[in-house]
Amino acid sequence: MKQGLWFGLMFLILGGPVQAQSDFLGHLGHVVDNADLLTVGEELRIARKLEARVREADQRVVVVSVGSLNGKSIEKYAFELGQHWSIHDWPGEAGALFLIADNERQVRIEFGPPVRGSMIDVCSSQMVQRVILPAFRAGQFEIGIEAGLDELFTMLDTGVAQSSDEARHLSEFILDKRMLIPLVLLVCLGVIVLCSADRAPCRRAE
Repeated sequence: MKQGLWFGLMFLILGGPVQAQSDFLGHLGHVVDNADLLTVGEELRIARKLEARVREADQRVVVVSVGSLNGKSIEKYAFELGQHWSIHDWPGEAGALFLIADNERQVRIEFGPPVRGSMIDVCSSQMVQRVILPAFRAGQFEIGIEAGLDELFTMLDTGVAQSSDEARHLSEFILDKRMLIPLVLLVCLGVIVLCSADRAPCRRAE
């Protein structure tokens, strides 16, 4: 009896860390379909598409589906999964996780450097709502994933440099807005001077 109790306590003590680590999947390839949303053929076609993207543009994207987020927000889960898979160390021009949470019916694209930034996060979120989720609601997971990947590749092609320079563009925009204030004051001053000049001869004529 005591021996059984001892083994039970050891299971609880050692089982905790194992369970915590099992929240995140192993990085097994371009498609990690843990929620079984795709057929074998669909998974192979998407994997070939992603492999071709690495060869053509040096951009690494992994499509991953999970059954549940285990109580976490999809933003937190995606970020922690990216850390777990060391997305920041992936070689190439860009890296991203295309995360699908089946139970929560949510999708998140997590970018690694140098693409990470609020600008491309907003664009990808809008794309998810517009392109991916309507197909998923109809049960067309392969169509939603492929359409989303096409949009994602376009964003990566056009947004890598722009996203990495986001702070500089924002500061320039703020500076331009500030320069409008003295410009408006100068225009107002010019109008006042012109009006005064027009009125002056009239007063002398009287």
